[in-house]
Amino acid sequence: MSSHIHTHYADYLRLDDLLAVQIPLTDHPDELHFIVVHQVHELWFKLALHHLERARDAIDADLLPEAARLIEQVTGIFDNLIDAVEHLQTLPPASFHHFRRFLAPGSGLQSYQFREIEFVAGRRDPEHVAWVQRVLHRDHHWEQVRRRLDRPSLAESLDAALDRRGLPDFAAIYADPLTQPDLYALCEALSTLDHRITRWRFSHVQLVERTIGAGAIGTGGTTHDYLIATLRTRLFPRLWQARDALTHTADDSGHPAT
Repeated sequence: MSSHIHTHYADYLRLDDLLAVQIPLTDHPDELHFIVVHQVHELWFKLALHHLERARDAIDADLLPEAARLIEQVTGIFDNLIDAVEHLQTLPPASFHHFRRFLAPGSGLQSYQFREIEFVAGRRDPEHVAWVQRVLHRDHHWEQVRRRLDRPSLAESLDAALDRRGLPDFAAIYADPLTQPDLYALCEALSTLDHRITRWRFSHVQLVERTIGAGAIGTGGTTHDYLIATLRTRLFPRLWQARDALTHTADDSGHPAT
């Protein structure tokens, strides 16, 4: 005999707990807006990490269509985050300055979940890893972030999938997508995600310009030039290098590569 559990909506979502953690540092009414948007970011980041881990495991199991589907879900998450950042642009600059000084030295740079997203995806060059460690060195979350380095990244799993197919490089996939349609679809899903994260970064640049200006220093010590430089970041550089190689081949031969 089975029993049915009756769960109340608010209890299931733990709404009392969730709605109790928006605690402004000032009495300015727009600070709640700022807090909610950033907390929403962290909730979406949590789901993004969940899906990225599932996608990596799907690639390792040669379930490439499932991996591509999960990556597309993460891309949708960053679509929502772009909208969230742009919603912050509705705040008058003067409102932000009422509570901005209380945020220092806090900064979005300290979002340990986004650093986890980078590490899971594959941004693991020693210079970046050392920079993340410096940013989080006083934060007990550094060890949580560092543990991501103990598992293969999405980029590494993708490289392994390429090797299993006996392909020399990603340019071979782009030269003839129909020969490896599932791998091509996955590469395109990852490329789209890479671009969407860049668009999310750019929306943050625009937010900074609209609220504190391009010549100001952020609460975490960041400059506008630094934010602009992050727009050149790519999580899956080999996918972009493949396009370069394809173009060089086409230019050298005088016709599209096949």
